[in-house]
Amino acid sequence: MGQAMLKSQWRHIIKGFNENAIVPEDEWNVNTKANMGRLHAANSVWRMERMFFPPDDKAVVIVGASPCLKRDVEKLKACDDDFSVFCVNSALKFMLDHGVKPDFVVALDSDDEDIYAHLDVDSKDLTLIASNVLSPRVLDSWKGKIWFMPYYGVTPDLRRKVRNRLGKTVPVGGNALGTAVAMAIEVFFARIIVLVASECCYDKHYYPSKAIARNNSSPAEFFVKDINGDRRVTTTALHTYKLWLERLALEVSPKIKIIDTSEGILGRREDKSYIYTYELSDIIGRIKEATNKKREIINDNPTLFNPPVHTQGAGQPVHEAGS
Repeated sequence: MGQAMLKSQWRHIIKGFNENAIVPEDEWNVNTKANMGRLHAANSVWRMERMFFPPDDKAVVIVGASPCLKRDVEKLKACDDDFSVFCVNSALKFMLDHGVKPDFVVALDSDDEDIYAHLDVDSKDLTLIASNVLSPRVLDSWKGKIWFMPYYGVTPDLRRKVRNRLGKTVPVGGNALGTAVAMAIEVFFARIIVLVASECCYDKHYYPSKAIARNNSSPAEFFVKDINGDRRVTTTALHTYKLWLERLALEVSPKIKIIDTSEGILGRREDKSYIYTYELSDIIGRIKEATNKKREIINDNPTLFNPPVHTQGAGQPVHEAGS
């Protein structure tokens, strides 16, 4: 699917979300109003547009906070400069406790208790991608760089102000991980996206440690089989995230590859999914090998890629230094 058609579909998804979703509107509106003074074109996520466009493309690794993060967190240390590692807010402390520092932390929601606890770390050398609805308390506590992602689930008046300051929105996938995937495609022009700890199911609770686990017991729980045929538990919300990611993978295939390493319910063969499944160390090794071969080709053909024309989300050109 072409970029224009993809963007058109995403606009339809965004419109439906804004019109139909049951959201804590008052909290989102209050936080957006309080954060308005922080929102500027200079710190919009769109300032990083096409960061991974050829020949500077990197594989984007997006880390969720599902149970298999315990199994895979050490494997993330194999990611070198040819990878860019994003993580959701609930995975941050677990990663840092195991010596893995992400390039970007993604936090979207207005909650000022759990997210505040998730991001209560030594953050001066970390980079946060935050939506405009994030709690001011959370933003005040963050000491590192902050980029803002325009999030339109607010009143029309606030939406216009957010767009004027930050540019167009990024399609939301219902949670931070899904939105990070959309951001990797739309903003960073990533062509290989590796999902880690994105099972969308669990056995007892969804998170990899008791410190960040919530009580997942809910009438919305139901049983499902993962890609190995094992019986697991999921929820309506988690299953919706799965369907959103699989639909997105279908729409962007074959130009963009979305790869899952979690062995959950993403990419099940019976679902005819366009999400590929690999073991994490295996796919990291394969990407490194392919990247080295590509680098050899580029070195032999230095004019193979022309530099991209960078544009802001609102459509204004971004002039390169010295131009």
